[in-house]
Amino acid sequence: MKEKLKKNKYICAVVICFLIALLCEIFVFNISAWKSRGFESTVIAKDAATGENWEYRTDVFTVDGPVVNVYADLTVSGYDTASIQVTLTDAGDKYEYDINEYAVQNDVKSSGYANIYPFGDVHTIQVKVSVPEGNRADIRSITINAHKPVEFKFLRFFIFWAVITLGALIFGQSPIHNIYYDEKRPAQWIMTLLVMIFLLILGRKMVTANPIFLESPWPHHKQYQELAHSLSKGSVVLDHEVSPGLLEAENPYDTIALMAEEVPFNMDYAYYNGKYYEYFGIVPELLFYYPYYMATGGDLPNYKAIYGFYIILVIGVFLTSTGLAGRYTTGLPYVFFLMLNIAAVLSANFVYLTIRPDIYNVPIMGASACTFMGLGLWLWNFKFKAKVPKLVFITAGSLFMALVAGCRPQLLLLSLCAVIFFVTGKGLKERELFAKGKIMQTVCFVVPYVLVAVIVCYYNYARFGNIFDFGATYSLTTNDMNNRGFNMSRLLRGLYCFLLQPASMGTDFPYLNPIYISDAYMGRSLSEYTYGGILVSNLFLAGIWLWLFKGIKKAAGELRALVGMLAAIGVVIAAFDANAAGVLYRYTCDFSPAFVLAALLLWILYLDRGRVLIDYGFVSRFAYVCLIMSLLYSFMTVMANGSSVNMLENNRRLYYLVGSYFGF
Repeated sequence: MKEKLKKNKYICAVVICFLIALLCEIFVFNISAWKSRGFESTVIAKDAATGENWEYRTDVFTVDGPVVNVYADLTVSGYDTASIQVTLTDAGDKYEYDINEYAVQNDVKSSGYANIYPFGDVHTIQVKVSVPEGNRADIRSITINAHKPVEFKFLRFFIFWAVITLGALIFGQSPIHNIYYDEKRPAQWIMTLLVMIFLLILGRKMVTANPIFLESPWPHHKQYQELAHSLSKGSVVLDHEVSPGLLEAENPYDTIALMAEEVPFNMDYAYYNGKYYEYFGIVPELLFYYPYYMATGGDLPNYKAIYGFYIILVIGVFLTSTGLAGRYTTGLPYVFFLMLNIAAVLSANFVYLTIRPDIYNVPIMGASACTFMGLGLWLWNFKFKAKVPKLVFITAGSLFMALVAGCRPQLLLLSLCAVIFFVTGKGLKERELFAKGKIMQTVCFVVPYVLVAVIVCYYNYARFGNIFDFGATYSLTTNDMNNRGFNMSRLLRGLYCFLLQPASMGTDFPYLNPIYISDAYMGRSLSEYTYGGILVSNLFLAGIWLWLFKGIKKAAGELRALVGMLAAIGVVIAAFDANAAGVLYRYTCDFSPAFVLAALLLWILYLDRGRVLIDYGFVSRFAYVCLIMSLLYSFMTVMANGSSVNMLENNRRLYYLVGSYFGF
């Protein structure tokens, strides 16, 4: 009887959440529509168009009454977005003043409405419509106090209902906490597969969301494609003519001097000994670009390479999480297993790489994806007792981990996890590598590293005559990498920006603002923007802070060592990038895998009901909030306007359509 009452209780909770979401969708999210019903609509302009100066102004209209909104019903030819400027006089202002402009986007009807907030009754109002030079806006009407229609947005309703329902079930300690992750259950396999398919579909949408990356019009973003052409001819030299001025330059890596002296050069290429080379790692070339060129004769777009690595990332994250859960837990609730995987895949840094599929992000995404895949395969080796599958998974894991060297070499530090997995984890006497009777395992572990090292070293030697030279100092970039040197002030400032700087939040969509580095550093500091330090802005990583304050004293030394190693590797890579490269948001993606792995492991440990490191009731609620907030932060990085290749500039329809979901 009690079980039936409990079941009915949680069914009621789901129904109540449905009703709350329904009421919020109809009345809260559409409050402006209901508010506009109490006013009389007045058309102040009709059947007009922008003129030769690409603008149109209504007559000054006398209202002498309340005005709650303005509605511009128009269509723009060319640019497809018009700016609306409203000028008022009101009870508190004798002289006219402008309020903020808003934008009207073709095919997004709700963008035509804007609530306004004058000081008391409006005396006069005038509306100006403007479009960029060479475009035209055809204005059907401009209305004040327009009756805004109620828009029921099913996607918003469903997401809101799902979030509050899941929250109610988790906060209410419902039976979903007692459904544990169990890889032997077919139903869980099917559900996990469906979630993975959803993430793959979402990833495909992300890499194609910004149309500028489908074309990739920048010449220096075609280095991988050009290298494929050169490799087909048996060369690693790119087919670019070197200008006489560059050949004769005293310091060819002082690009500011080259530009000042009007010396032609190819920005962001590697230049050495009078020849141009592709600057980035060779592995993406060998995995995607070169095979595609040889098979089709065409050039593989960068966004497809990013998506290829994204697929590997999704599979790798799930392999890693299942490996960690199987190795270290006995009672992980399945709902949190799914949430942790989704939050890890959609961690803001990985989302940033996916939504900006340019050449710079290809090797970073490759290193992240291969790291998760490699670690996941290593961990899956422990699920088998038979020798053959163990050898297969060790070999495949080492291969992916070794491939990191041909993407972003600094992420090779994560290969040190093998020391804990295979050598010290169960004690030196029971180590699985470099021990008596473990020759085959050791060979399978080492050989992939050797093979990849041969390829990478040969490529380095073919370009720069040094097997250990990856070419960082030969880049024709915005600063001379040869003379950058080491600087403690730059290092500490960079670490703060990378790890601890709070995100800059605003009150307007998309709410997340880029942070442009501004400090008193007395020297040249290469920087663009960030969206905040990852340890304080991405709440998925709050599990690390929980570890610092609560500790994992009850956990085995292996776990403490693994978490400590991952955190230390993250800081070391961040320090290296801050000093050697600069402060750019994409560089946070170099060390985010280490922190994401540490947080993933810690959340799995905290939520393990068979271990109880921290009060489960508290940590389950805290985890839910952190994971939902981390997904929200990731979403904001998708829509944020940190550079000229953002959604606002290149996919305005999507930007304003998504923005309309946050209007009231």
